[in-house]
Amino acid sequence: MTLLQPWALLLLPLVVVPFLFKSHQGQIYSWLDIVPTDRFSDIANMIIKVITSIILVSIFLALAGPQGETKKVQKVGKGAQTVLVIDRSVSMDHPFAGDSSSGRAAEIKSAAARRLITKFIDSRPDDMMGVVGFTNSALYGMKITTNRDAIHSAINAATGAALNQTNIGAGVTEGVALFDQIQNSGSRAIILLSDGAGKLSPHVKWKISEQLAKKKLNLYWIVLREPDDISIFSKNFYPADGVPDAIALHQYFQSLKIKYKAFEADNPTTLQSALQFINAKEKNIIQYSVNVPGHDYSKDLIILSLVLSLVILIIKNLRVHSW
Repeated sequence: MTLLQPWALLLLPLVVVPFLFKSHQGQIYSWLDIVPTDRFSDIANMIIKVITSIILVSIFLALAGPQGETKKVQKVGKGAQTVLVIDRSVSMDHPFAGDSSSGRAAEIKSAAARRLITKFIDSRPDDMMGVVGFTNSALYGMKITTNRDAIHSAINAATGAALNQTNIGAGVTEGVALFDQIQNSGSRAIILLSDGAGKLSPHVKWKISEQLAKKKLNLYWIVLREPDDISIFSKNFYPADGVPDAIALHQYFQSLKIKYKAFEADNPTTLQSALQFINAKEKNIIQYSVNVPGHDYSKDLIILSLVLSLVILIIKNLRVHSW
């Protein structure tokens, strides 16, 4: 057992206070010899003092925050270890193309990503997930964990706008590094979500290709397109020094010796379809350990003090009052 606030134990000497004061309740007599011995009242008075001391002990121990020992529990589920690498550039706050004839604005890309990724996370309760955002550099979000509250908070942070730059290399490198902190449980994947690409240096390319293959990671790239963006699946011919960054990155990912799949999403529906495809593919039996916090004894002590306080209240109201 551990105490979160051990300083509260310094208050324990105060439990003797009820025994230091005498009760002034009752009748006043001019001659003590005519006062009958009231053994029952003396016992009741002592019981009240003992109960009051127990209440004080319970409160002081509750303030100390006693916690049971944390345990590691092995669990078996169906899912994957997944890291979401999310673009946080300013362009993510641009809307999808939408339907110009409807007269309605399309949903913002970052808002759609937040909504659909949250749904994706909630549909995979056995997954262990990590989050990385990136703009001009990687922005650490959350280590690979099963804590859904922490994952949702990291997603909300990673889908906010930042700088007008897209450094995919830094984001992917940081996402791959998160797998160093956890044992391989089976299926492992990186989901890269961006609306653009950038040039990767030879060193970054070497580092990514080596680490992806070494750690046996699957890679999925979802490109959020705007109307005039060049498709990464374009068959057009480009000179060697004029290949668009997005196509060059797609070709580089294809050259890696890993499982790789790319998607283009120009509206929330196609983005949802891409996530559904990944959801169906990345479902394998995985084993992982979960830290189960020890029992919180503070609540038990507070309940005890409340019950004893009620007992004192009942006893105090059982007094026989004189006429």
